[in-house]
Amino acid sequence: MARPIDPDQQLFERGVFVRLTGVDAGYGPATVLVGLDFEVRSGEVAIITGPAAAGKTTLTHLLRLALIPRAGRAVILGVDAARSRPAARARVKRRIGYVGENPVFVEHWSAFDNIAMPLKMTGMKAADYEPDVRELVDFVGLGGASDLAVEKLSGAERRRAALARALAGKPNLILADDPTAGMSPGDGRRIVRLLGEMRRVGAAVVIATQDETLADCAPMNRWRIERGRLTPVDEGAPAEAYE
Repeated sequence: MARPIDPDQQLFERGVFVRLTGVDAGYGPATVLVGLDFEVRSGEVAIITGPAAAGKTTLTHLLRLALIPRAGRAVILGVDAARSRPAARARVKRRIGYVGENPVFVEHWSAFDNIAMPLKMTGMKAADYEPDVRELVDFVGLGGASDLAVEKLSGAERRRAALARALAGKPNLILADDPTAGMSPGDGRRIVRLLGEMRRVGAAVVIATQDETLADCAPMNRWRIERGRLTPVDEGAPAEAYE
């Protein structure tokens, strides 16, 4: 007997990596996100701007399955966040790269070892993952600093290490929550351009930030969040679809 067709998995196979429909979410008695409709496809970059406490971090928690919606449907990489089993959600989480506002590292480890951590956790041997990690180090421009303990890195270097670590597992979905906080404008724009480059390998990228000037760093779909409500912004260049 043929297995029933899973419409959420079909959605993913068609390249729709994120689809939120009428989603409410929050913490305890407080509702933070209200009636969200949002979609990101393979090869697209979405930038979400808005003031502090508008709901940006809550949205990234929802997209990385750290928060379950209270209402509506959140389908992430072919899995319904509210209705799927824990094992299915765990599998999806491994396909998501996340760069938080305050990245956490093993401070006495080198940047290289921190970047390699997701690969080590899969059981890969150092000889197998070292070439890929060195390539990531070069991609993010970390250079010789990759052999330094993270505690000795500058703020910009820590951000680069966090980005490289998020990319190590070759994720389908990359989430960045205020990735340029505390950085110089030049360093911040370089980080966003690197994130934007991931559309070329078919990843979907979502960047949440207070800095609206970052929207011209790469082809992006622009969104605005205020008081927990998300709306598209018409101005700016549309995102390039991955080919």
